[in-house]
Amino acid sequence: MPAPYYRTQVILSLGRSAAEVVATFAPVPGLYAAAGMLCAIMELTENVIANRREARQLRDRCHTLLQAAKDTNPRVCTMQVLQVHQIIKSKMDAWATLGRINSFLQQNQIKEDIAKCHEGITDCLTHFQLVSHMEIHNWQEDFAANSVLDHREVIARLSDVQESQSLIHNTTLDNNTMLKEMMVFMQSALFENKNIADRTHNGLASNLYELQRQTDNLLPNMNLQSGEVVREGNFPVSGTAAMDIYKGRYLNREDVAIKVVRAVNSNEASKRRFMREVKVWNDLWNQDRGRHILPFYGFCQTDGPFPYMVSPWQSNGTALQFVKKFDTGVDYRKMVKHIALGVQVLHEMKVVHGDIKASNIMINAKFEPLLADFGLSQIVEDITGIPFTQSRGVSDSYRWFAPEVCKGQGVLSARSDVYALGMTILELLTHQQPYQKIKHTTEVVIRREKGELPERPNESRILQRGLDEQLWFLLEDCWRTTASERPKIDEIIQRMD
Repeated sequence: MPAPYYRTQVILSLGRSAAEVVATFAPVPGLYAAAGMLCAIMELTENVIANRREARQLRDRCHTLLQAAKDTNPRVCTMQVLQVHQIIKSKMDAWATLGRINSFLQQNQIKEDIAKCHEGITDCLTHFQLVSHMEIHNWQEDFAANSVLDHREVIARLSDVQESQSLIHNTTLDNNTMLKEMMVFMQSALFENKNIADRTHNGLASNLYELQRQTDNLLPNMNLQSGEVVREGNFPVSGTAAMDIYKGRYLNREDVAIKVVRAVNSNEASKRRFMREVKVWNDLWNQDRGRHILPFYGFCQTDGPFPYMVSPWQSNGTALQFVKKFDTGVDYRKMVKHIALGVQVLHEMKVVHGDIKASNIMINAKFEPLLADFGLSQIVEDITGIPFTQSRGVSDSYRWFAPEVCKGQGVLSARSDVYALGMTILELLTHQQPYQKIKHTTEVVIRREKGELPERPNESRILQRGLDEQLWFLLEDCWRTTASERPKIDEIIQRMD
């Protein structure tokens, strides 16, 4: 029978090389095959990536089992010892061929498998009375320590920029599912290290951002509680009567707007409602990819008494700020058409914006308008149990609200969005809020109930921006008192063309 194969370079188990293992156990009747298995296990151990310390401890206990059998009665326990070694070698074969990403992703599963292998060794040792209870206690204690060290090593590698970039670039787009799983793993690791403001947390955040860009997906967990977002400064940079807006940093790589919703409190009810909204945010992102709709990156409830939502920062400001600053350089027709296309995206996905106006439209780096804060009206209403139109700070929006929104419980719908879109187009073309000559919003509601529409502007500059007779008639149709008589968004876009 040929001698067992083993590497010529020195690989040690309990201080012995593979050659020494063969020399020690192969001559013993019945332990020849088990010695070969142990040599193979010693080799494979060095190819285990994410659980190497745990694997080495398992290797050493295989050696201990073989030594105990040799010192006791090898003829009695030969088959059981060989069987244990065969099972462990088979497992080692699988762990050693996983590759880096799969090794990281499956670290916990490998840990569980290694623990089961240890139990197999313990059962064998106990059955043949080959070892004391002290040895069993020691391996469990050492295994726990090795698990912690192995996990820390993986986190350290994932926080290393060069290591993480290598992982990303060596994974093809065909393995997009694997990259998504890696995002889940890294965000979980970020949570573990959220209170450690050091290179590990910062590196994890930065590399998670790169992974997010590679997959072109939002984070797997949009309940941001792992330090994904950090506020810059103690005071809001802007806001409305219902919302404070802070500037923040997302995963150490991107400026974001932190929108603190003061109409609701951070509690389990608000968390459940935001979690329901996450699917809508993901679906809209998958549909639009940020072309017409400003994406939500997630929400947070652990940074102050009020929850906040996170969106990418837009340095060009709101649509109204933009047209006032760059008036003569703005293609107004193109802008309002782009806004209408954003409303179309929402309505095709059965999403009602609820609060369309120029201050809720941001201008991106390509100077294109993006609808922001969609669906917030319904979130606030669901959490507080109070109709959105009666919520704190919402009265500022009455100038854009359709008549049915301002009555009773207030009915928000795609048709009320169309009404608000018409008011927003007028706002952008005139650089003034709707009903600009009326000072109080309550008076606007009263006059609108009487059928009074905004006055038609006749200034030459406004007409040059595109407010011709055809567009004015379209706006009047958007403002019809009866909701069912207003055009749908598809018709609006068709008439714009």
